Amino acid sequence: MPLAARHSLSERELHEAVAEAESHDDQLTGVVGFFNRRVRDHVLRRIDAVNGLDLLEVGCGEGHMFAGTDIRPVQMDVSMIRLRRAASSSRWLVCADGYQLPFRSESFRMVLLAAVLEHTREPQRILAEARRVLEPGGRVVIVVPNDVTMSAGRLVLRKFPIRYPDHVTFTTPGRMRRWLADGFRIREAFHLPVRQLPFAVNLYHFVVAERA
Repeated sequence: MPLAARHSLSERELHEAVAEAESHDDQLTGVVGFFNRRVRDHVLRRIDAVNGLDLLEVGCGEGHMFAGTDIRPVQMDVSMIRLRRAASSSRWLVCADGYQLPFRSESFRMVLLAAVLEHTREPQRILAEARRVLEPGGRVVIVVPNDVTMSAGRLVLRKFPIRYPDHVTFTTPGRMRRWLADGFRIREAFHLPVRQLPFAVNLYHFVVAERA
């Protein structure tokens, strides 16, 4: 089915269709790779004190976030295609849905949601599950994109469709604050790659929030 017909697919089907059509390898090279490495650096600086099995990465994709490091978290994705590609660099892989995390409550010190919420139609449910599996005082690290600037960048790079094909929810700092108001305290919030510039001209919004 062409990706142009994505609105007729479930989220899981959409993720698998996109995974079949493209690899995440191009996220590591060129201009896109440069900005993604900036995000990765910020993520790694905030989890370097967390032991592997205390950390859950939801939506790990092909496992690039921790490739080349000694960190071996529990990594989860809804796409079996992505997980097969991640198998060479990851130790703990789970195929599951972020709406129903297959873990006990209060199982993790940290949950990572990097470029996840924009792929879901109900991001509040994902955050509620992240809160459930976090221990008291545990933290969630979230990265969400600015779809407008990213779409402009894809147009410049002649990548089509212009909007990422499996982005189904627009995310903004204001929406993030509302989504996190129920059960979290925001500890850090800033834009990337240039903190001093407004979100409207940046590519990402980065949040660290603590379970209330």
